[in-house]
Order: sequence, then structure tokens, then C-alpha cells
Amino acid sequence: MDDEPYRVVPLSIQPEGEDFLIGNAEMDAFYQVPAQGRAVVEMLQQGRTPSEISALLNAQGEEAVDVDDFVAMLREIGFIYLASEADGHQQRVAPKGEDNRILFQADPRLARAVFSVPAFLCYAAIVGYAAYLAVTDPALRIDRHAFFIERDFALTLVLLLLLSSLAVALHELGHMLAAARYGVRSRLGIGHRLWNIVAEADLSGIWALPKRQRYLPLVAGMMVDVLVIAVVTLVIAALRRNGETGFPVFLLRALILQIFVTMVWQFNLFLRTDIYYVLSNYLSYPNLDADARVYLRDRLYWISGGRLGTSAGGAGYKNVRVLRFFSIAWVVGRVCALAVLLLVFLPTLARYAAKSYQAYRDPAASMYTVYDLGIFVLLSAIILVAGMYLWLRRRWPARGA
Repeated sequence: MDDEPYRVVPLSIQPEGEDFLIGNAEMDAFYQVPAQGRAVVEMLQQGRTPSEISALLNAQGEEAVDVDDFVAMLREIGFIYLASEADGHQQRVAPKGEDNRILFQADPRLARAVFSVPAFLCYAAIVGYAAYLAVTDPALRIDRHAFFIERDFALTLVLLLLLSSLAVALHELGHMLAAARYGVRSRLGIGHRLWNIVAEADLSGIWALPKRQRYLPLVAGMMVDVLVIAVVTLVIAALRRNGETGFPVFLLRALILQIFVTMVWQFNLFLRTDIYYVLSNYLSYPNLDADARVYLRDRLYWISGGRLGTSAGGAGYKNVRVLRFFSIAWVVGRVCALAVLLLVFLPTLARYAAKSYQAYRDPAASMYTVYDLGIFVLLSAIILVAGMYLWLRRRWPARGA
């Protein structure tokens, strides 16, 4: 290894339990290292060479870190480079491919106003008043039957998709504005959780913040969900006061149920949801999901006698007890999700398809009914196929996660 001073890219260093999280938001790279790793990074920032760092650590009786290997890892990541490697370093850490996600930047002053104490008092007043109305009027409570429809299938689906997309956009906006409150830029794109298509706000930059400051960006989306439910409840109350009890009220009730379902869905820890990231932050275990995948592949390799899975090669896990618990939730959650797909969603879609076919063959059925059911089934199938494609294309061709 070249024993000369290295240049270190701008790095954030934050305490993470007994370890430290070092990273660079622009590179979207954060790694958890022990205290000695932090010491090595800081000495590299001071201009010391690897041999000087080794000598200092040995003099202090700290020989747990192999400085040469650690420096090699930092070079591979792109956190450090020799002056002679400047051009190659810039090419290596440049984003791979075109990033089609939307870059979100907001004035931190605006973001701080949105998440200020007076603003929170206003939000609390709206939510509190909506809750009071729901307590006094059962018609304003969440209706678990709101998805059951008997007519206008296609119109209901299209309008509900549009309204729920708006609610999702507000959810992600909450995440990104909360991150902007601390000066963190984020990106918005489209991704998937298993076969479910989702909007994704990339908040990687918050890992450069102190641990306690990460919670607001992580939970802001669900806070927005609660506020949206409250506002829609007030709209329904206003419509009912004006004598409206028909399709608009039904549609808004379905929207409330949809938002509520997505909030419950956030507790599916095995899908890297908002609650998963809150838990990871609380446990100071940012790589929990990645470690669980390595651990499960290693367990499968051991159980199958090397025929399946991949050996972890004695990987050192941060917290084996937490990892085992999460791995169980990871497996059980995916099995349950697959069961819901095979035993609930697909049979329901098949029944609607059969109903659509029967309407098509029935001479007494109106053309509106035929097209209504047909478009509904077609849109539902397109959404499912698109989600399955996004999920499967990463699993088999590239063996991705």
C-alpha cells in the first residue's frame, strides 16, 4: 500500500450506539464503524499516513483494527484517495447511470415554519376537532366496508387511484420537507415493496444528522397521513351537513380507509417501511435489513448442507439477538404477504374477471356494466402485473434483493 497522506472527502461522523456512522450524503454512502475506525478516519483527515496511524494505535495498545485493510476499504468506497488518483476518484464516485428521480430542495426556513410549534398546534387542533366529530357521529368514523362497491367500479377505481396518489404525494412531501428542515436534500422516485408499487423519498442524507434529529423526517409522512384523514373527515362532515350522502361521500370514505390501510402497512417491518427505519434508528442498526438477508442466506446454507443459500464466512453481526428476531419477522412477513396475494387478492380479481365475462355474455346486461367491469379488471390487472414485473426483474435476472 502507498504509504503517503490521503485526501479525505467531506464526511459526517455521528455516534451510533457504541459505534459511529460515517458517510457522505452526496455519495449516498454511510457505514457503521467502531470507535477505532473513527480514530483512523480522523487521523487520515489530519494528514497522517497509514504507517503513522498504525504506530500511534500500537503505542496506545489498540491493535484491533487492521489499518491497511481499513484504509483499503475506505479507498474502495471512495471516502479517501491519493492526490495522484484525483481524476480516477471523481469517476469512481460519480453516480452510476442516469438518476431519473426528482431532486427535492426547499428553503430550510419554509420547512422550519411547516414544522414549527405554532404549526403543530394548528395541526393538532384540526385533528382534535375531526376526532371529536367522529366520536359524536358514527358516520364519520373509519368504515371498514368502504371498499365494497356494487356499481361504478371503473370510475371508483380511477378516482380513488387519483386521490390516493395525491395522499401519497403529500406523505412523501412530509418526509422531504422534514429533512429539508435540517438542510438535507432528498430525491423522489418510484419503487416497489414486493409487488406493490410505491413512491419513495430517498432520505439517505439524514444519516449525517445526529440520531435524535432523524426521527422527525422518518415519521413526518405518517403525521401527514393523520392530518389528511382529519381534513377529509371535516370535508365529509361539511357535505353531510349540506345533505350530500351519495357517491362523493362514499368515495371520500374509501379514501380515508385507503390511507388508514397504508398507515397500518407501515408496520410491516420486513418491507423497509417508515416504522422499520424508525426501529433501525432506535436500535442504532442502520444495516438491519441487509444483515438479516446475509444471516438468512447463511442459515439456509447451513441447513441445506451447502446446497442452498450462501455462506456468510463468519460475518460479524452487530447484534445477533436483534438480528434473529428481525429475521423471523422478515420470513413470517413475506410468507403472510404471499399468502394474502395467493389466497385473497388473486381469487378476488379472478371473481371480478368472471363477473365481467358473465356481463359480457349476458344479453340483458347494459354496455355500461360491461365496460365498467371490464375496465376495472383491466386496470387492476395492469397494476398487479407492473408491480410483479418490478419485483421479479430484480430477483431472477440479477439475483437482486
